[in-house]
Amino acid sequence: MMSDHVSMPAVFDKVLPTLNGMRTRIVCKRPFIRDLILARIILPYFSDKRTFIIIYSEALYRKFTKFFESLLLKCPDLNSTADNLNVIKVGKSLECKFGHLFAFIEQGDPLEEANELIRCLDGLKDDDVLIMHSSMGFFFELLGDNNIKEILEIFSSLPSDITLIGFKSGERTIDSLINELYDIIVRIHQDSMIDELHYVVSVEWTFSDSLREFGRFRIKDGNIADL
Repeated sequence: MMSDHVSMPAVFDKVLPTLNGMRTRIVCKRPFIRDLILARIILPYFSDKRTFIIIYSEALYRKFTKFFESLLLKCPDLNSTADNLNVIKVGKSLECKFGHLFAFIEQGDPLEEANELIRCLDGLKDDDVLIMHSSMGFFFELLGDNNIKEILEIFSSLPSDITLIGFKSGERTIDSLINELYDIIVRIHQDSMIDELHYVVSVEWTFSDSLREFGRFRIKDGNIADL
Protein backbone atom coordinates (compact mmCIF):
# COMPACT_ATOMS: atom_id res chain seq x y z
CA MET A 1 0.00 0.00 0.00
CA MET A 2 2.80 2.41 0.80
CA SER A 3 4.17 4.13 -2.31
CA ASP A 4 7.36 2.62 -3.68
CA HIS A 5 9.53 5.67 -3.10
CA VAL A 6 8.90 5.60 0.67
CA SER A 7 11.16 3.16 2.51
CA MET A 8 9.88 1.31 5.53
CA PRO A 9 11.90 -0.58 8.16
CA ALA A 10 11.76 -4.33 7.57
CA VAL A 11 10.00 -5.11 10.85
CA PHE A 12 6.98 -2.95 9.92
CA ASP A 13 7.04 -4.29 6.38
CA LYS A 14 6.24 -7.66 7.97
CA VAL A 15 3.76 -6.43 10.58
CA LEU A 16 1.55 -3.96 8.69
CA PRO A 17 -0.01 -6.39 6.15
CA THR A 18 -1.42 -8.42 9.07
CA LEU A 19 -3.33 -5.37 10.34
CA ASN A 20 -5.52 -4.86 7.28
CA GLY A 21 -9.17 -5.45 8.18
CA MET A 22 -8.26 -6.16 11.80
CA ARG A 23 -8.66 -4.25 15.07
CA THR A 24 -5.20 -3.57 16.44
CA ARG A 25 -4.03 -1.95 19.65
CA ILE A 26 -0.47 -0.64 19.86
CA VAL A 27 1.15 -0.65 23.28
CA CYS A 28 4.05 1.78 23.52
CA LYS A 29 4.97 3.74 26.65
CA ARG A 30 6.98 6.52 24.99
CA PRO A 31 4.71 9.18 23.43
CA PHE A 32 7.32 10.36 20.91
CA ILE A 33 7.94 6.83 19.57
CA ARG A 34 4.21 6.11 19.45
CA ASP A 35 3.42 9.28 17.46
CA LEU A 36 6.45 8.82 15.22
CA ILE A 37 5.27 5.33 14.26
CA LEU A 38 1.81 6.70 13.57
CA ALA A 39 3.04 9.56 11.38
CA ARG A 40 5.99 7.93 9.62
CA ILE A 41 4.80 4.33 9.27
CA ILE A 42 1.07 3.78 9.71
CA LEU A 43 -0.41 6.83 7.94
CA PRO A 44 1.81 6.57 4.81
CA TYR A 45 1.18 2.81 4.58
CA PHE A 46 -2.57 3.28 4.46
CA SER A 47 -2.45 6.45 2.34
CA ASP A 48 -4.42 4.84 -0.51
CA LYS A 49 -7.39 4.27 1.80
CA ARG A 50 -9.87 6.71 3.29
CA THR A 51 -8.28 7.32 6.70
CA PHE A 52 -9.82 8.89 9.80
CA ILE A 53 -8.25 9.89 13.10
CA ILE A 54 -10.09 10.65 16.36
CA ILE A 55 -8.31 13.15 18.62
CA TYR A 56 -9.68 13.96 22.06
CA SER A 57 -9.38 17.37 23.83
CA GLU A 58 -7.89 20.69 22.75
CA ALA A 59 -4.77 20.19 24.91
CA LEU A 60 -3.85 16.87 23.30
CA TYR A 61 -4.86 18.07 19.83
CA ARG A 62 -2.47 20.99 20.29
CA LYS A 63 0.35 18.69 21.37
CA PHE A 64 -0.11 16.34 18.41
CA THR A 65 -0.35 19.30 16.03
CA LYS A 66 2.95 20.70 17.33
CA PHE A 67 4.55 17.28 16.82
CA PHE A 68 3.12 16.99 13.31
CA GLU A 69 4.24 20.49 12.29
CA SER A 70 7.77 19.78 13.51
CA LEU A 71 7.85 16.49 11.63
CA LEU A 72 6.57 18.03 8.38
CA LEU A 73 9.50 20.48 8.38
CA LYS A 74 11.89 17.51 8.40
CA CYS A 75 9.80 15.22 6.19
CA PRO A 76 7.93 17.28 3.55
CA ASP A 77 6.94 14.02 1.81
CA LEU A 78 4.33 13.61 4.56
CA ASN A 79 2.39 16.72 3.49
CA SER A 80 0.12 14.82 1.09
CA THR A 81 -0.56 12.18 3.75
CA ALA A 82 -1.49 14.88 6.27
CA ASP A 83 -3.66 16.73 3.74
CA ASN A 84 -5.77 13.64 3.01
CA LEU A 85 -6.44 12.79 6.66
CA ASN A 86 -10.04 13.02 7.90
CA VAL A 87 -10.07 14.44 11.43
CA ILE A 88 -12.74 13.64 14.01
CA LYS A 89 -12.09 16.16 16.75
CA VAL A 90 -13.58 16.22 20.25
CA GLY A 91 -12.72 19.63 21.62
CA LYS A 92 -13.67 23.28 22.08
CA SER A 93 -12.69 24.77 18.74
CA LEU A 94 -13.38 24.02 15.07
CA GLU A 95 -9.73 24.75 14.29
CA CYS A 96 -8.13 22.00 12.21
CA LYS A 97 -4.52 22.60 11.21
CA PHE A 98 -3.95 19.44 9.15
CA GLY A 99 -6.19 17.30 6.98
CA HIS A 100 -9.83 18.27 6.88
CA LEU A 101 -12.35 18.30 9.67
CA PHE A 102 -14.70 15.40 9.04
CA ALA A 103 -16.64 15.88 12.28
CA PHE A 104 -16.51 18.07 15.36
CA ILE A 105 -17.89 17.04 18.76
CA GLU A 106 -17.97 19.70 21.43
CA GLN A 107 -16.18 18.50 24.54
CA GLY A 108 -18.41 18.34 27.61
CA ASP A 109 -20.14 15.39 29.24
CA PRO A 110 -18.36 12.11 28.30
CA LEU A 111 -21.65 10.21 27.84
CA GLU A 112 -22.94 12.83 25.41
CA GLU A 113 -19.59 12.76 23.60
CA ALA A 114 -19.85 8.97 23.31
CA ASN A 115 -23.33 9.19 21.78
CA GLU A 116 -22.20 11.82 19.27
CA LEU A 117 -19.16 9.72 18.38
CA ILE A 118 -21.33 6.64 17.77
CA ARG A 119 -23.47 8.65 15.34
CA CYS A 120 -20.35 9.99 13.64
CA LEU A 121 -18.77 6.55 13.17
CA ASP A 122 -21.96 5.19 11.64
CA GLY A 123 -20.91 6.57 8.25
CA LEU A 124 -17.63 4.65 8.03
CA LYS A 125 -17.16 1.72 5.62
CA ASP A 126 -15.40 -1.64 5.68
CA ASP A 127 -12.54 -0.42 3.50
CA ASP A 128 -11.79 2.60 5.70
CA VAL A 129 -8.99 3.00 8.24
CA LEU A 130 -9.76 4.45 11.67
CA ILE A 131 -7.01 5.65 14.00
CA MET A 132 -7.89 6.11 17.66
CA HIS A 133 -5.19 8.53 18.74
CA SER A 134 -3.65 7.93 22.16
CA SER A 135 -5.71 10.85 23.52
CA MET A 136 -8.73 8.53 23.36
CA GLY A 137 -7.26 6.79 26.40
CA PHE A 138 -8.26 9.85 28.43
CA PHE A 139 -11.78 9.64 27.01
CA PHE A 140 -12.16 5.97 27.94
CA GLU A 141 -10.79 6.72 31.39
CA LEU A 142 -13.35 9.52 31.85
CA LEU A 143 -16.14 7.16 30.84
CA GLY A 144 -14.78 4.63 33.33
CA ASP A 145 -15.72 1.10 34.23
CA ASN A 146 -19.33 2.10 35.01
CA ASN A 147 -19.91 3.10 31.38
CA ILE A 148 -18.38 0.12 29.59
CA LYS A 149 -21.73 -0.15 27.72
CA GLU A 150 -20.93 3.05 25.80
CA ILE A 151 -17.42 1.82 25.01
CA LEU A 152 -18.87 -1.45 23.67
CA GLU A 153 -21.34 0.51 21.55
CA ILE A 154 -18.53 2.63 20.05
CA PHE A 155 -16.68 -0.49 18.94
CA SER A 156 -19.89 -2.27 17.91
CA SER A 157 -20.91 0.63 15.66
CA LEU A 158 -17.81 0.14 13.49
CA PRO A 159 -18.02 -1.81 10.20
CA SER A 160 -16.98 -5.43 10.66
CA ASP A 161 -13.94 -5.29 8.36
CA ILE A 162 -12.71 -1.75 9.05
CA THR A 163 -9.00 -1.43 9.80
CA LEU A 164 -8.89 -0.04 13.33
CA ILE A 165 -5.66 1.02 15.03
CA GLY A 166 -5.75 2.26 18.62
CA PHE A 167 -3.16 3.04 21.26
CA LYS A 168 -2.99 1.79 24.81
CA SER A 169 -2.64 4.48 27.44
CA GLY A 170 -1.95 2.52 30.62
CA GLU A 171 -2.46 -0.56 32.72
CA ARG A 172 -5.71 0.32 34.47
CA THR A 173 -8.77 -1.94 34.68
CA ILE A 174 -10.48 -0.17 31.80
CA ASP A 175 -7.48 -0.92 29.57
CA SER A 176 -7.75 -4.64 30.27
CA LEU A 177 -11.41 -4.54 29.24
CA ILE A 178 -10.67 -2.58 26.06
CA ASN A 179 -7.92 -5.05 25.11
CA GLU A 180 -10.69 -7.65 24.76
CA LEU A 181 -12.18 -5.59 21.89
CA TYR A 182 -9.08 -5.87 19.70
CA ASP A 183 -7.92 -8.73 17.46
CA ILE A 184 -4.22 -7.92 17.66
CA ILE A 185 -2.00 -6.33 20.31
CA VAL A 186 1.30 -4.93 19.01
CA ARG A 187 3.80 -4.34 21.80
CA ILE A 188 6.75 -1.99 21.31
CA HIS A 189 9.32 -1.72 24.07
CA GLN A 190 12.90 -0.64 24.51
CA ASP A 191 15.59 -3.25 24.01
CA SER A 192 17.24 -2.93 27.41
CA MET A 193 20.08 -5.20 26.28
CA ILE A 194 21.30 -2.44 23.94
CA ASP A 195 20.14 1.13 24.75
CA GLU A 196 17.10 3.40 24.86
CA LEU A 197 17.21 4.03 21.09
CA HIS A 198 16.62 0.37 20.15
CA TYR A 199 13.14 -1.19 20.22
CA VAL A 200 11.55 -4.64 19.96
CA VAL A 201 8.24 -5.27 18.18
CA SER A 202 6.10 -8.27 19.15
CA VAL A 203 2.59 -9.21 18.04
CA GLU A 204 -0.07 -11.06 20.02
CA TRP A 205 -3.26 -12.42 18.43
CA THR A 206 -6.01 -12.18 21.05
CA PHE A 207 -8.06 -15.03 19.55
CA SER A 208 -5.20 -17.53 19.83
CA ASP A 209 -2.15 -18.28 21.98
CA SER A 210 0.19 -16.98 19.28
CA LEU A 211 2.79 -14.45 20.40
CA ARG A 212 5.54 -13.63 17.94
CA GLU A 213 8.51 -11.31 18.07
CA PHE A 214 8.61 -9.70 14.65
CA GLY A 215 11.91 -7.86 14.94
CA ARG A 216 13.67 -4.70 16.00
CA PHE A 217 14.22 -1.13 14.90
CA ARG A 218 16.21 1.87 16.08
CA ILE A 219 15.73 5.61 16.28
CA LYS A 220 18.29 7.53 14.24
CA ASP A 221 18.23 11.30 13.76
CA GLY A 222 14.63 11.41 14.94
CA ASN A 223 13.50 8.78 12.44
CA ILE A 224 12.75 5.05 12.43
CA ALA A 225 15.45 2.89 10.86
CA ASP A 226 16.47 -0.73 10.42
CA LEU A 227 19.21 -2.12 12.62
